[in-house]
Amino acid sequence: MVLRRWTLLLVSVLLLGVLAACGEAQNSEDVGEFKGVPNVVIAGGSGSGGGGNDITVDSADAGTLKFAQETLSASTGTLKVTFNNKGIQGLLHNWVLVKPDDEQKAVDESTANAPSYEPTATFVGHTKTINGGESDSVEFEVAEAGTYSYICTFPGHYAAGMKGTMTIAAGGGEAAGGGAAPAGGGATLTSNSAPGGELKFAEETLEVAAGEIEVTFNNKAISGLLHNWVLVKPGDEQKSVDESIANAPSYEPTATFVGHTKTINGGESDTTKFAVEPGTYSYICTFPGHYAAGMKGTLTVK
Repeated sequence: MVLRRWTLLLVSVLLLGVLAACGEAQNSEDVGEFKGVPNVVIAGGSGSGGGGNDITVDSADAGTLKFAQETLSASTGTLKVTFNNKGIQGLLHNWVLVKPDDEQKAVDESTANAPSYEPTATFVGHTKTINGGESDSVEFEVAEAGTYSYICTFPGHYAAGMKGTMTIAAGGGEAAGGGAAPAGGGATLTSNSAPGGELKFAEETLEVAAGEIEVTFNNKAISGLLHNWVLVKPGDEQKSVDESIANAPSYEPTATFVGHTKTINGGESDTTKFAVEPGTYSYICTFPGHYAAGMKGTLTVK
């Protein structure tokens, strides 16, 4: 009988210990963390308030010239990309997002841009070129939905197959070039320059309803690269450019325009309001040389 009592007491003590251990495990911050499982890439998921596109992409391990993730997805707007070079020490990589068919042009620019080996104009966004074991993050705007390529532009790496595909879906809220009605009536448009040093508008076609419109132009270019947004009637493009060249240092037209923003530096924005009638118009940048280089688009007013 005494032995049975001691046995029951011992079993009770052991049971209490197991229950206590389970309780501690449930309160631990490590519960649910699976060791050794690769990070899952999620775009447009959790993060700071207001959403956003936080993307993590890695190179393949060791000396393999590939990205660990060969497909990514995100939505239009601001993207934050963190690139982790998982290669061996001394093996340099970068992450460069480009439009389809611009891959080799970006590689050629980067090869000529030693020792950084980063593109100078042909890119949507890119990280620095980093050594094995290092990481770099970059934020940039993607205004247009579509399919893009990401590549490593270090010499020989793209040719060896270090590339992937990013699909950009149209994000929520007002899209670039929108047409949402402001509080006071009329419509709003948002237009962006291409990022980096490319002499283009990110949106080459826009559409809006006739009446008073509010246009916000965002210069997404590098600092020191000036742009403006000038709306003209078809056939008036060169006349407006000539007026603007004569109107230095603002480089804005004096008479030949339907509406225009100020000439602004990379990273700046400007907003203007004016009225438009139904028809097809051209919007151009009148800073010297930019219209001739192809910085133009078409606005359809209904």
